[in-house]
Amino acid sequence: MQEVRAAVIGTGVMGRKYAQMIAEGKAGALRLTAVVCRSAGAQQWAKDTLPDTVRVCPSADQLYDYAEEFDAVLVVTPHKTHPALVMQAFAHGKHVLCDKPSANALAPALEMNRAAEESGLVFAMMFHQRRYKKYMRLKKLLDDGVLGEVKRVQLENSRYFRTWMYHRSGSWRSSWAGEGGGALLNQGQHILDIWQWLFGMPESIYAVIPYGKYNDFMVDDEATLLMEYPQQRTATFILSTGEGSYTERLEIVGTKGTALLEEDTLTLHTYTPDTETYRRTADCTERQQLTETTTTEQFAPQAEPYPEMLANFADAILHGTPLTAPGVEGVRALELTDAAYLSAWLGEKLTLPLDANRFEQELQKHIQEEQTNG
Repeated sequence: MQEVRAAVIGTGVMGRKYAQMIAEGKAGALRLTAVVCRSAGAQQWAKDTLPDTVRVCPSADQLYDYAEEFDAVLVVTPHKTHPALVMQAFAHGKHVLCDKPSANALAPALEMNRAAEESGLVFAMMFHQRRYKKYMRLKKLLDDGVLGEVKRVQLENSRYFRTWMYHRSGSWRSSWAGEGGGALLNQGQHILDIWQWLFGMPESIYAVIPYGKYNDFMVDDEATLLMEYPQQRTATFILSTGEGSYTERLEIVGTKGTALLEEDTLTLHTYTPDTETYRRTADCTERQQLTETTTTEQFAPQAEPYPEMLANFADAILHGTPLTAPGVEGVRALELTDAAYLSAWLGEKLTLPLDANRFEQELQKHIQEEQTNG
């Protein structure tokens, strides 16, 4: 096999974008053979935009009537539909690339992961920000031990300002029943994925979430998370989709240095000797004998690396190339999200791993409350 025949399930904004990239030959060895479009408008878009050779199906069930025509599917639908569609694809022997998040809650995502592992098929997530050069640079600094032992991390992000028009752009958006959450489950998934990719999963989490702070709904548009790691490493994660100012700031404090990433500028401070040695051996009371070297790196604007992610998916199928974002890892950002929601609801610090059933019980309570007040 020299190419991977792909079907795109879901033709909203991102589904259309992926379908066109593949159809235009921008996705490596992927070739578009089918799309699933439920609405008449989406079906007309497909017929007007995509090559005549692309089959247009009104449902995933009908897509599999032509299962011999494709090898893999891209699932690009509302969050809560992901697990069933992914597992249906595995049952038909198809490889899967799933858009973020894995699901609308942890329990179905775990079930999806089990199906993926049993299938032996390629399962990828569209966490494309792992290919941002600035995050790849931070990953290398951490892996190479340039910063020493990480002691503290602080992130603040208000990049994703969202208006009321956005929140009402789909009946399922920004609700417990439809989306399964708000900012953390939507925009926050990319940031939380980068977080766990760089720093791993914490031992505990405590969240303060003023639900509906900027909007008239019951889900989150702001969240502050305090996380604890082994060896007393502490971390703070702040996300807002309601602030006018654009802030994108990540600070990592280690024993050998500090990295500060502000938007596309990375400032690196390194110490000689490392602070643990200096603290024990210095014959002064402060920093007088600590040598600090400061460097700055500027990252050029980067196009969203969707084509590279699509090509990587195809290469994993054809050649066994390691995935940029394995699908089973998608559960990690989701677990952080659900743990934060549950912590805020209960007013408690929670230890990980999260009890998925406990979260599901509380989620159902909030869905009922939302429907009663809606």
